[in-house]
Amino acid sequence: MARARKSKSSTKSGAKKKTGRGSKEAIEKRRVARHLNTLLAGKTSRPKLDGRTEKRRQRLLKELKDGKRGKPIKPIEVVQHVDELLKMGESISSLKRAGIKPRRTALDDEIADTVANAQKVYGFARESWRMLGLEVDESGKVTERKRPGRKPKKKKRATKKKKA
Repeated sequence: MARARKSKSSTKSGAKKKTGRGSKEAIEKRRVARHLNTLLAGKTSRPKLDGRTEKRRQRLLKELKDGKRGKPIKPIEVVQHVDELLKMGESISSLKRAGIKPRRTALDDEIADTVANAQKVYGFARESWRMLGLEVDESGKVTERKRPGRKPKKKKRATKKKKA
């Protein structure tokens, strides 16, 4: 008769696994110390992203800037990318500083209805539409984003020099 083989895991079932990081108390102390240092050092502007999320952030920024495979991305992808970046802690101004230029969209009734439907279905952050040159308010009303007009520079008056 053949004997049943004993697996290695059954012989060590009572042994604890070592993580190599020390006791749970030491791990908790390090975690709290890192959090305290982050708060008191004033580096709370954006949470630190893990490696995969940071790579994704960089890819989204690159696609917004350069497009995919040399072609510009579709308008819905622009809004999706911007929405995801806003959720990661980016701001519209930081996207503009990264070289992403907002697009101009001529607004008509059909576009306004479609944008309102997309906003209702997807639930994007309202600021995401700014990259298409549109604004969506709380009620879902879509308007074209107007750039504030620049005031003309005041003419400097010629001042007479005082003779000493």
